[in-house]
Amino acid sequence: VPGWAPLAVQYADYALWQREVLGSEDDPESVIARQVEYWKQALAGLPEQLDLPADRPRPVVASHAGASFGFTLEEGLTGRVEALAKAQGATAFMVVHA
Repeated sequence: VPGWAPLAVQYADYALWQREVLGSEDDPESVIARQVEYWKQALAGLPEQLDLPADRPRPVVASHAGASFGFTLEEGLTGRVEALAKAQGATAFMVVHA
Protein backbone atom coordinates (compact mmCIF):
# COMPACT_ATOMS: atom_id res chain seq x y z
CA VAL A 1 0.00 0.00 0.00
CA PRO A 2 1.46 3.41 -0.94
CA GLY A 3 2.48 5.59 1.99
CA TRP A 4 1.25 8.78 0.37
CA ALA A 5 0.27 11.67 2.60
CA PRO A 6 -3.25 13.04 2.17
CA LEU A 7 -3.46 15.87 -0.31
CA ALA A 8 -3.64 19.38 1.09
CA VAL A 9 -6.54 20.16 -1.24
CA GLN A 10 -9.28 17.76 -2.26
CA TYR A 11 -11.32 17.89 -5.48
CA ALA A 12 -14.29 19.30 -3.57
CA ASP A 13 -12.09 22.23 -2.46
CA TYR A 14 -11.10 22.83 -6.09
CA ALA A 15 -14.75 22.72 -7.20
CA LEU A 16 -15.72 25.28 -4.55
CA TRP A 17 -12.81 27.54 -5.56
CA GLN A 18 -13.75 27.20 -9.23
CA ARG A 19 -17.37 28.14 -8.50
CA GLU A 20 -16.15 31.17 -6.52
CA VAL A 21 -13.87 32.33 -9.34
CA LEU A 22 -16.13 31.53 -12.31
CA GLY A 23 -19.49 32.26 -10.72
CA SER A 24 -22.81 30.72 -11.63
CA GLU A 25 -24.11 29.98 -15.11
CA ASP A 26 -27.39 31.57 -13.98
CA ASP A 27 -25.66 34.95 -13.57
CA PRO A 28 -25.23 36.46 -17.06
CA GLU A 29 -22.37 38.67 -15.81
CA SER A 30 -20.31 35.77 -14.43
CA VAL A 31 -17.15 34.52 -16.09
CA ILE A 32 -18.62 31.06 -16.67
CA ALA A 33 -21.80 32.45 -18.25
CA ARG A 34 -19.72 34.58 -20.63
CA GLN A 35 -17.54 31.58 -21.51
CA VAL A 36 -20.56 29.38 -22.18
CA GLU A 37 -22.11 32.08 -24.35
CA TYR A 38 -18.85 32.49 -26.28
CA TRP A 39 -18.73 28.78 -27.10
CA LYS A 40 -22.42 28.66 -27.99
CA GLN A 41 -21.81 31.42 -30.54
CA ALA A 42 -18.50 29.99 -31.76
CA LEU A 43 -20.04 26.57 -32.35
CA ALA A 44 -23.42 27.76 -33.64
CA GLY A 45 -24.37 26.26 -36.95
CA LEU A 46 -21.98 23.34 -36.76
CA PRO A 47 -23.41 19.89 -37.45
CA GLU A 48 -24.35 17.66 -34.52
CA GLN A 49 -22.14 14.97 -35.98
CA LEU A 50 -18.96 15.20 -38.00
CA ASP A 51 -19.00 12.47 -40.65
CA LEU A 52 -15.46 11.16 -40.83
CA PRO A 53 -14.31 8.07 -42.68
CA ALA A 54 -15.06 4.98 -40.60
CA ASP A 55 -14.45 1.26 -40.84
CA ARG A 56 -18.17 0.50 -40.58
CA PRO A 57 -21.42 2.42 -40.91
CA ARG A 58 -22.68 4.32 -37.88
CA PRO A 59 -25.79 2.64 -36.39
CA VAL A 60 -29.07 4.55 -36.43
CA VAL A 61 -29.25 4.25 -32.63
CA ALA A 62 -26.00 4.24 -30.67
CA SER A 63 -25.67 1.15 -28.49
CA HIS A 64 -22.60 2.40 -26.59
CA ALA A 65 -21.57 -1.26 -26.43
CA GLY A 66 -17.89 -1.95 -26.38
CA ALA A 67 -15.99 -5.02 -27.43
CA SER A 68 -12.99 -6.94 -26.25
CA PHE A 69 -10.08 -8.44 -28.10
CA GLY A 70 -8.11 -11.26 -26.57
CA PHE A 71 -4.48 -11.96 -27.46
CA THR A 72 -1.42 -13.67 -26.06
CA LEU A 73 2.00 -12.10 -25.65
CA GLU A 74 5.06 -14.15 -26.46
CA GLU A 75 7.08 -15.29 -23.49
CA GLY A 76 9.32 -12.54 -22.11
CA LEU A 77 7.57 -9.69 -23.94
CA THR A 78 5.76 -8.50 -20.82
CA GLY A 79 9.06 -8.05 -19.01
CA ARG A 80 10.56 -6.12 -21.92
CA VAL A 81 7.51 -3.85 -22.12
CA GLU A 82 7.72 -3.16 -18.38
CA ALA A 83 11.48 -2.48 -18.61
CA LEU A 84 10.97 -0.04 -21.50
CA ALA A 85 8.16 1.70 -19.61
CA LYS A 86 10.31 2.08 -16.51
CA ALA A 87 13.27 3.38 -18.54
CA GLN A 88 11.06 6.00 -20.20
CA GLY A 89 9.16 7.01 -17.06
CA ALA A 90 5.93 5.66 -18.52
CA THR A 91 3.48 2.87 -17.84
CA ALA A 92 3.25 -0.44 -19.66
CA PHE A 93 -0.17 0.71 -20.86
CA MET A 94 1.40 3.76 -22.50
CA VAL A 95 4.15 1.67 -24.12
CA VAL A 96 1.67 -0.80 -25.61
CA HIS A 97 -0.49 2.01 -26.96
CA ALA A 98 2.50 3.81 -28.44
